Amino acid sequence: MKLTRLLYAAQAALRTEKGRQVAGQLTDAAADTARRASPRHRSTIDKTQLSARKYLGRP
Repeated sequence: MKLTRLLYAAQAALRTEKGRQVAGQLTDAAADTARRASPRHRSTIDKTQLSARKYLGRP
């Protein structure tokens, strides 16, 4: 599968409520993992997670 097809599929998924929910769950999981892996960068991870959640409409 070409990378552009993956990009278009992801963009289409973000247009749906279910896609946004799943993306929000993945964002939260990735942030939790990053916090455990690098606790001293916690503030940067928190800012990035908040920005992603605002983009997804889940503040």
